[in-house]
Amino acid sequence: MYSALYTAIIFILIHVLAFFNFIGFVPEKVKRFFLERRHAQLPQKGKTIYWIHASSLGEYEMALPIIRELIKNGINKGDLLITFFSSSGYKQAVKGEYAERIMYLPLDNKSSVKQFYKDYSPEKALFIRYDLWYNLILEGIKNQTQFYLVNARFTENHFIFNWYGNPYAKLLWSFNRIFCSDQNSHKLLLSKEFTNTSYTGDTRFDRVSQIAAEAKTYNSISTFKGFRKLMLLGSSWQEEEELLAKLVGKVPSGLCYIIAPHDISRSLEISEKFNQYQPKLYTEDIFAAEDSILILDTIGMLSSVYQYADFAFIGGGFRGALHNILEPAIWGCHISFGPKVEKFPEASDFVNAGFALSVSNESDWIQEIIQLSEENDRLDQIKKTATSFVSENMGVVQKMMPEITQS
Repeated sequence: MYSALYTAIIFILIHVLAFFNFIGFVPEKVKRFFLERRHAQLPQKGKTIYWIHASSLGEYEMALPIIRELIKNGINKGDLLITFFSSSGYKQAVKGEYAERIMYLPLDNKSSVKQFYKDYSPEKALFIRYDLWYNLILEGIKNQTQFYLVNARFTENHFIFNWYGNPYAKLLWSFNRIFCSDQNSHKLLLSKEFTNTSYTGDTRFDRVSQIAAEAKTYNSISTFKGFRKLMLLGSSWQEEEELLAKLVGKVPSGLCYIIAPHDISRSLEISEKFNQYQPKLYTEDIFAAEDSILILDTIGMLSSVYQYADFAFIGGGFRGALHNILEPAIWGCHISFGPKVEKFPEASDFVNAGFALSVSNESDWIQEIIQLSEENDRLDQIKKTATSFVSENMGVVQKMMPEITQS
């Protein structure tokens, strides 16, 4: 009953959107949705061993340590198939080392789903965190595809635990394994009689380890920092920059700052905001140890530049969209972020571990940064706590491999 109703709704929705797209009466975003899929590549057809689905770029980052480990264990690139729902993930991944095996996820209607399994016949499917499409999973189970959910995270109010989510719960009961990224999710699933669950941890810890190992060095950044302590605003928005402006005038000269805005087109706007401190733009290449503020107006450097930071103030926490806090943690940074982090359990984990602050009171935060910038021993201990925490949470992929690779 549910399958027929769901399929009918998907069928109607797709055809209604396609019709309005044809007559030019849909938002630009919907037009792009159809256009990008129409012209996207399709990998060479043939039996696939591992199908990996990542909704967007963030989930793809979670999947990369698994992909690399599979290849390390002898799986050929041609035996992989990597799908995306989001164009942001697809467009980035299709430029990378697995480009020839990247495609958009087929639409979840019966004809597209059946064609997908006919073309690729995946033996195993690894879904990253969420984005569970009913027909794709149901058809896969019928075709004896083995399903795994990686980095699973659930809360009590998740829709699958309500009556209307019961059909999805039945699908998840058929998964070979649900690998949970946190203990609470694992315990919750066990309480709901999911016996196919394990707590393994978050693969992002393995991913940041890979990123750190491949980090570039920047002599110009090292020279800019000199013997000072460095605060780095990572993927910042206006809220973090405004708070930094209140901090700058109160902190001793032994602290310097790098601002890496989420939107680099705002770089000149940020420069104007801090005009009295004569900030420099990275791309102008005229900064030196005498300067106090550097604006990173370029893309692709941030994860490597964290190695020079003592403090990291990560953007998005005032908007409920916190950016990556694992990248600075692996370098031993003291980490700060805004208070709206309910969707990011790692934020509270970091706070509880003692190397991060959730900023709810501006004055308290400013006072804490001032004190830490002057208390070398305490700051060093916090930095050691951060690196130890990350190190203890690595090795997640190795825990998964025996089950994922078994016949």
